[in-house]
Amino acid sequence: MPFTYSITDGIGAGFLSYVLVKTVLGKAREVNWLLWGVSALFLVYFAIDPVEQALGVR
Repeated sequence: MPFTYSITDGIGAGFLSYVLVKTVLGKAREVNWLLWGVSALFLVYFAIDPVEQALGVR
């Protein structure tokens, strides 16, 4: 949260980084399915703005 100044962005970055670190360390099976789902939703949340800018939607 200190890097993003947003509670939502900080929590999302934490979820994504946790899943990424567990996956890189070869412990992806230890991550609960719900955390995988929430991380996927946060990935979509973070990707919406760059995709819209690239397509010129905004």
